[in-house]
Amino acid sequence: MLKIKPPDYQFCPFCGKKLEIKIEDKKERKFCSGCKWTYYPHVAASANAIIVKGKKVLMVKRAREPFKNTWMFPAGFIEYGEHPIETITRELKEETGLTLKKAEFFNIFQSEDDPRSPGHFAIFYLVEAEGSKIKTEKEENKDIAWVDINQPPKIGWKWHKYIFRLLQKKGI
Repeated sequence: MLKIKPPDYQFCPFCGKKLEIKIEDKKERKFCSGCKWTYYPHVAASANAIIVKGKKVLMVKRAREPFKNTWMFPAGFIEYGEHPIETITRELKEETGLTLKKAEFFNIFQSEDDPRSPGHFAIFYLVEAEGSKIKTEKEENKDIAWVDINQPPKIGWKWHKYIFRLLQKKGI
């Protein structure tokens, strides 16, 4: 279990009353005595696409922090109500210009190095995509490229590095 703390909310988001502490399931929980709302801390999740073509993988170079100017697999946070496959579909179009053909679950990790959402789950999929030309959304990414598995670029995220090394060991 990661040693992270959830946001320290002081007031109820529904009625504005100062939150109190109650014990529930042997855990301290923030609680509103006014409207009876209980805060259950939870983590976010991201969906990450591993797209392989021969001995190359498709990666994007980040244009903003965290890990600005490093490479990563196309990915994004899962929007509220969205299924991870829907996220992959959306992110593929935004970050690569490609369309999802097939996605197969690969692995899931708990992120330790993303200050935007500590402890979020990073869900990786092996993806087949369609499209004739790759292009990236320049607000998020500086570049997009098919990267040779034997010539790794500077990768920022811990689990993206791990996946890249795993693909190298498997010889894709």
